[in-house]
Amino acid sequence: MDILMRYGFSIEEIKNMMDSNDELELATDAHVLEVINLLTSLGCHEEHIMNIFNCNPFVLSRDIKEIKALIKKLEKLDFKHIYIVLDSNPYLLNLTTTEVDNIYKEKKDQGMSDLEIRDYFYQNIII
Repeated sequence: MDILMRYGFSIEEIKNMMDSNDELELATDAHVLEVINLLTSLGCHEEHIMNIFNCNPFVLSRDIKEIKALIKKLEKLDFKHIYIVLDSNPYLLNLTTTEVDNIYKEKKDQGMSDLEIRDYFYQNIII
């Protein structure tokens, strides 16, 4: 986890992330850097990325292809500033595209507008 130390995380923060996510031990620096680069490409700044990792260390061990597919799904749902939704709700990064579809359909069936559904994603998804 040298990459996390170089990125600015304290040893205590890294330990807390590893305590939360046992699979983090298997994540390579190259993989973590790939996740950082993806989040940066979405407009996330260092403080966003640090918040995302501290709140949701599971993203660090998630398959990058799954994360990219999730991002594309959120973009299709018209999330204009993905970095804002990920910073306000890092747990979204644990969802699969199928789960996003199911949540979206369920909320649509309940009569929610697209805007209300997007607001729901910002605030209510905790996994």
